[in-house]
Amino acid sequence: MTATTNQPVARTAARDELRTLIGELFGAERRLRGREQQQPGSLTQSQMRALLVLDEAEEVTAGDLAKSADLNPASVTAMLDQLEGNGIVERKRDSNDRRVCLVSLTEKGRTVVEQKRAHWQQLWEAHFGHLPDRDLEAGVRIVRALIQLLESV
Repeated sequence: MTATTNQPVARTAARDELRTLIGELFGAERRLRGREQQQPGSLTQSQMRALLVLDEAEEVTAGDLAKSADLNPASVTAMLDQLEGNGIVERKRDSNDRRVCLVSLTEKGRTVVEQKRAHWQQLWEAHFGHLPDRDLEAGVRIVRALIQLLESV
């Protein structure tokens, strides 16, 4: 009734299913990114991460934005070009150090972030609102453990 690791069979089966489902989750996320790139005018997950950082701060440097949103600094410049062209962010030079570029959301950008946040809140409620807190808390523990696993390899 036990697996070769002396773990109960059911626990091993649950762990194997979790590992399989995490692989499926990563695949679904990649497909989501692919769909985003095919929709003109749609914001990508990377852009939204950057916009959420900007929503929390009045303004940040482009370098700090890249770090905070976990993005490549080189790709942030191109991203900011596009977002600025769409009127979502604005860039200006720091008055104390002209080498520093400060980035902030425009009013349009704040509206876009609010709309996206409301849309995702509705999706989360529709898919997870029925779950009891203990299940959500277990999910939080699993996701944190997964992050630690991925950071350690």
